[in-house]
Amino acid sequence: MLRQVIHRGLQSFFYKLGLFVSRHPVFFLTVPAVLTIIFGFSLLNRFQPDTDLESLVAPSHSLAKIERSLASSLFSLDQSKNQLYSDLHTPGRYGRVILLSKPGGNILHQADVILQIHRAVLEMKVNYKGYNYTFSHLCVLRNQDKKCVLDDIISVLEDLRQAALSNKTTARVQVSYPNTKLKDGRSSFIGHQLGGVMEVPNSKDQRVKSARAIQITYYLQTYGSVTQDLIGEKWESEFCKLMHKMQLDHQDLQLYSLASFSLWKDFHQTSLLARGKILVKSSSQVLLVSQTLILLDQRQSSAYSKDLH
Repeated sequence: MLRQVIHRGLQSFFYKLGLFVSRHPVFFLTVPAVLTIIFGFSLLNRFQPDTDLESLVAPSHSLAKIERSLASSLFSLDQSKNQLYSDLHTPGRYGRVILLSKPGGNILHQADVILQIHRAVLEMKVNYKGYNYTFSHLCVLRNQDKKCVLDDIISVLEDLRQAALSNKTTARVQVSYPNTKLKDGRSSFIGHQLGGVMEVPNSKDQRVKSARAIQITYYLQTYGSVTQDLIGEKWESEFCKLMHKMQLDHQDLQLYSLASFSLWKDFHQTSLLARGKILVKSSSQVLLVSQTLILLDQRQSSAYSKDLH
């Protein structure tokens, strides 16, 4: 009895609903689409990219995140007297270039060209509110002499260049790997700055015979300032453009540049591409559902009218 009452009530409801939908097809085809677009845009306005990449790619209990935080607190780049470099340390803002020689070539023989590129980076200017900023205005400073922190491979290249200008053979400038002795007597780790290394056979001091690649990193200081961070971002962008220009000028080298915002930029571009697809997909799904409901209502109403006749 109850089942028959519910069945008749549903039949009557769907019949009336089917008649209403069939009499207003334009309304039920356009309103769902309009509502989807309105609610979709209002929702996507809150759809903002997360600038903290660590929170995206690493869990909160990640051991690597804990170790990196510990390394940053204990071995701060601008406070360490030994300028400790480690994969655990992730600087805030930086520009990095990898210079690769042709197969079979020795990157150390191109010290003069690399130093020209290096000087171009140091002289590069970015304009912010009418003032031109160079790397010396933005760099991380050493505590000893308040000079910019630079990779020690630069000192090695300068020694090689001076030896070439004074008609000395590059063999007299002995470069060891992964630790080498600089001209000022310091011992420096260059394992992360020199790549594709071939050592002199049977060399006790691990002397370098040739190397394929050099990596140079330019560290920027933000001082926790929003303005300084904006200037640093502009500097990174100009740095990547400069490296692209240098690649066109120096075809004998391959230059690969990146900056601290490179990975964030990739994530941001992915979110922008996903935003349009999310809106289109949600709109098409709502339209499909609404059209399906219209067809079902029309079939239900036509079937009910046949039962009445």
